[in-house]
Amino acid sequence: MPAQPNGSRADIIALIQEGHSNREIGRRLHTDTERVAKIRAELDLPNYRPSAGPTLRQKWTARTRTVPGGHMRWTGSLRGGMPNLMWEQRNHSARRIAFELGHGRQPVGRVLPGCGQAWCVAPEHATDAPMRRADAAFHAIFGSTT
Repeated sequence: MPAQPNGSRADIIALIQEGHSNREIGRRLHTDTERVAKIRAELDLPNYRPSAGPTLRQKWTARTRTVPGGHMRWTGSLRGGMPNLMWEQRNHSARRIAFELGHGRQPVGRVLPGCGQAWCVAPEHATDAPMRRADAAFHAIFGSTT
């Protein structure tokens, strides 16, 4: 049985003009979404289009804080004790995002901070497995440079 026609035509039109979907308007006004769609079509108003949300980079940047020494501290959520970011209904490792931002490629293996600060998520400090192997080989051949 369809929902009862609650909400006036003016209420529906106002919510359509605010940019709400038929489903959202039906939910808010406790009315049938087909009624909302019919009014939208009668007035030749465009269908609902969801606005683009923030990019992965924007969400990541909003959850970091620059600290002295070129480091960045993660202020977002943790998953299993590791910096984590939900984006487009998926979990993303904040360190993997940092690596991609800093190096322009997908990391291989685990991403760890190469600066020695376990909490750091600075893109420039992020290292992946091949980078750490190369660093270990360099140190094995030339020793410590400091």
